[in-house]
Amino acid sequence: MSFVRASLQYAFVCLLLSSPAGAENARPNILFILSDNQPASIIGTYGNSDVKTPHIDQLAREGIQFNHAYAVNGMCSPTRATLMTGLMPSQHGIHSWLDDELLDEWPAGWSAVAEFRSLPLTLGNRGYATAMIGKWHLGKPEQASLGYQHWVTFAEGHTVDFWDNTVIENGRTYRVNDQHLVDFFTDKAIDYLRAYDGEQPFYLQLNYDGPYLNPPTNLGPARNRFYQGYVGKRFDSFPRVAFNQNQVDQLMDPANTNSFIKGKLLQSLQMHNDPATMANVLSQNAMVDDGVGRVLQVLRELGLEKNTLVVFSSDQGNFYGQHGLWQHVVVTKPSSPYETPINVPLIVRHAGKIPAGQVSNELVGQYDIPVTLLDYVGIDDVSFDNSPGRSFEPWLHVGDPADAAAFREAVFFEQEETRVIRTRDYAYWKRLQTTGDPALFDMRQDPEQLQNVASDPAYIAVVERLDRMLIDFFARYADRRYDLWNGGVAKGSVDRPEVYRQLYGEDWRPAVEMLPAFVEQAQ
Repeated sequence: MSFVRASLQYAFVCLLLSSPAGAENARPNILFILSDNQPASIIGTYGNSDVKTPHIDQLAREGIQFNHAYAVNGMCSPTRATLMTGLMPSQHGIHSWLDDELLDEWPAGWSAVAEFRSLPLTLGNRGYATAMIGKWHLGKPEQASLGYQHWVTFAEGHTVDFWDNTVIENGRTYRVNDQHLVDFFTDKAIDYLRAYDGEQPFYLQLNYDGPYLNPPTNLGPARNRFYQGYVGKRFDSFPRVAFNQNQVDQLMDPANTNSFIKGKLLQSLQMHNDPATMANVLSQNAMVDDGVGRVLQVLRELGLEKNTLVVFSSDQGNFYGQHGLWQHVVVTKPSSPYETPINVPLIVRHAGKIPAGQVSNELVGQYDIPVTLLDYVGIDDVSFDNSPGRSFEPWLHVGDPADAAAFREAVFFEQEETRVIRTRDYAYWKRLQTTGDPALFDMRQDPEQLQNVASDPAYIAVVERLDRMLIDFFARYADRRYDLWNGGVAKGSVDRPEVYRQLYGEDWRPAVEMLPAFVEQAQ
């Protein structure tokens, strides 16, 4: 289909689906702020005593803070795809980060989840002005995707340098090398808000590329205005434990000839128990908090606060010393989806609409967020097909349901060879054949997940029940095409392709193909 024809068809659908002008303006704006690799536990309002995050903390006091929100994966591309589509990685096909080194091999204009209904496209078709400012990492970045009308991103999928970047702004490419990228994206979001004419509600997705928590940007001293304020602190929230033995074994394994993996392992060793790195990590969190504060202040100045739903979350977290680990969950072999990197912040505020000062201990999955946002703004004529997501919109007004278990007994996440069910009491990990042993953690007795009780006779019934729930969930939702546990493929890249070649044959490899884009039909 030609670009002109596609544009005309899109405009026609928008015309048919959009609500009357009065109804559009009655719907609230949505400001969705998404940080990068930021676990809940490194934010002040979630109990961290080292970091200063006054603006995020205030946002939580003015709305509702979810203490048990979980990412579907420990890597950025899969989680961002879920936040767009409401689908699991084994449904949308992205199981790991989309490797930037392969970017030139991808088809021109490739958008990794364009074939599915997405949150921005659905909102745009119903009268919202849509904007994406920040990190993308879901395909080629040169042009707007998924119905976004305003587009500002950077040319790399992941952060290599906070201070030296090529950015893409609505088709124009230029360099930014004299400004921290978090500040740059904050400025661009403020510019967008100041230019807002009020004719349509807006959906602004502000995707910060910080705090990040990965090398090289977070290794050793930092270059930002908050770093010196953290130098010489006690860093009580950073565990002081030995470097993880799994990583030692990988470094010493003569069969491990992958220089990239070995380099990341060595950088983890450098970061571990290093005061300069700890000060760096906290200062990058402060950069994000400062950006959040500046954007929220502009909302107030422009009189938009009372008609704007604000959501703050993260794609997923990273380790910062827990279990002797740094970086992502895949730094061990097999992966280690402990609580720290999977438990993400989720704060929702709408001044005058959502009661302030609420704290929810309900289990929330990232796949719940798209349907909840549509529900909140009164869009009830669509669904994300086969999504496991359920709307928690009623909780925003009245707090946790009286019978919580009736709504959600468990959430699920998956990291290629590892699948996890998290209930209120337990976290159970199951491994793909040949890749490792299962694990069970009693989260009431052992919240730091130090003791695997999967083989303890006292927990046999628990393991059997959770294993059956895990099997049933993925049997219900996984798409055979992208089910890595049953011969499926992954889009873009995976962390350890050798696992699937051993299981499914040497011809197995990730797929990158241009699939027909989702087009919403007029009702």
